[in-house]
Amino acid sequence: MKILLVGNHTCGNRGDGAILRGLLDSLRKDENNIQVDILSRYAVSSEYLLGESIIQDVLYSSRTKNSGGLFRKFQNKIKNSLLPQVLLSHARGKGILRYYPLPPQVNQFIRQLHDYDAVIQVGGSFFVDLYGSGQFEHILCSVIAKKPIYLLGHSVGPFENKSFREIAKYAFEQANEVVLREEVSRSLMLKDSFNMKNVIMGVDTAFLVRTDICPNDYMVQHWVNVINQNKTVAITVRRLAPFDKRLGVTQDEYEQSIADVIDHLISLGYQVIAFSTCTGIESYHNDDRMVALSIRKKVKKSSSFYIVMDELNDVQLGSLLSQCEFTIGTRLHSAIISINFGTPAIAINYEHKSLGVMQGLKMDGLSASIKDLISGNIKTHIDYLISNYDTINFELQSKVQETREIGHEIVSKIVKSIG
Repeated sequence: MKILLVGNHTCGNRGDGAILRGLLDSLRKDENNIQVDILSRYAVSSEYLLGESIIQDVLYSSRTKNSGGLFRKFQNKIKNSLLPQVLLSHARGKGILRYYPLPPQVNQFIRQLHDYDAVIQVGGSFFVDLYGSGQFEHILCSVIAKKPIYLLGHSVGPFENKSFREIAKYAFEQANEVVLREEVSRSLMLKDSFNMKNVIMGVDTAFLVRTDICPNDYMVQHWVNVINQNKTVAITVRRLAPFDKRLGVTQDEYEQSIADVIDHLISLGYQVIAFSTCTGIESYHNDDRMVALSIRKKVKKSSSFYIVMDELNDVQLGSLLSQCEFTIGTRLHSAIISINFGTPAIAINYEHKSLGVMQGLKMDGLSASIKDLISGNIKTHIDYLISNYDTINFELQSKVQETREIGHEIVSKIVKSIG
């Protein structure tokens, strides 16, 4: 059996890395006869961080080529914006755009798909209107190639853009199975009248990452030594864009509120370490470390606030989070990785996915909105966690084990359906 995994943005986003690693760990748990190929938009850094052979995603690299001067850049931008509609027309076999020839790289990818028994689009918050309709290219190419495709562990929506919603409805309906990782996404699909016949509830595959392999390199050892100096809270931060306008919160307001939380934690006797799930490795456009450096200027007692500048992978990150008292994560997967490695976490919701995942764990009290952060109400969530720490941690680990079992069962069923 030969399976192609698509949809990984970059393992430079350690959340994407954990999602992919968890799926791989689950696929290999009971099956030794599966050959898996992996695509990524940032193949070089992802291969380094994941420790797996990875193929460059030609659909992405061809879309981001900017050579040829200003006119060529403008021309490419127009072509890229039209491509999802062209692919949709080809997949449906109707509409005037089906006579528009597919670009060479798309035909190349469709030909490559014939080498595989099935395609799995790895999970995450991928199909969001703010990210654009280009996100559906792998699904539409799989439909054109007549290859089964499974969407595993996704958050989807909102679908406020009409064109995006139209493509989403068709693309999801053509998938063999759409496995959502939380209920809020299901509610968004129902609200916009999606066909739900192939939609099931699942889990985030980052919960399927093995936690019994403990890295012990110089980076991990250095930060273990720092953590051992004092009781430690881990924190993750991010650039809010493109969600800032939808949230009605500026980056500066967010950073000042995070600084206030750090000051509060330090006043309670903790030291705080900023870990990063996104870094600028291989020119990736998000680097949480830069946001953390900006926040440090706003922290009153910065001597108790540390920033990890090392390029840790998701397992190294999990190993270090397991040594901390708890985690406060703007990045959802810092919370998931933390919980998976045995440390409770509070997730700050800038998207519905964070709320949905925490609700799935029956841990609404560990979910704080951006409004809670800005108003300072997040401190009540922190106090709740500290006051009920042992009970919460016990319940979390029980729920995580249940989540893993559900996830492994879903992966096993998908493999069996592929044959």
